[in-house]
Amino acid sequence: MRFYLDLSFVPGPQINEILDVINLIPHRLIGSQEINSVAIPQYVEFEFSGSINDFEDDLRLSLEKNSILDYVVTRDSLKENTLTLLKTGDLGQLGIYFCDFCGAFFNSEEGKYIHERAHYFY
Repeated sequence: MRFYLDLSFVPGPQINEILDVINLIPHRLIGSQEINSVAIPQYVEFEFSGSINDFEDDLRLSLEKNSILDYVVTRDSLKENTLTLLKTGDLGQLGIYFCDFCGAFFNSEEGKYIHERAHYFY
């Protein structure tokens, strides 16, 4: 299966570290796009023998094994077959807000806070 990994939220110095972790997962790199003539790949295209869910799980495990705990792997809801790496706590960049108590996700901060108030009644 072919899919993309969006690295645009990863700062330049850490991209190489992330790419090293990705290279531990069996895959075939198809290509990358250079944005604004910068040599750092922002969108990397992969061919992977399993599903995008399998690659997402493998990437999470590889990040954990290499003590890169400050990034979260998430699906890009606007681009098909695209995973995005975000720094923990920056999920609001994609309009994703998680309940601090149960992990439910919401499309707005307001929805998240209304939901979280219900936890105080339990």
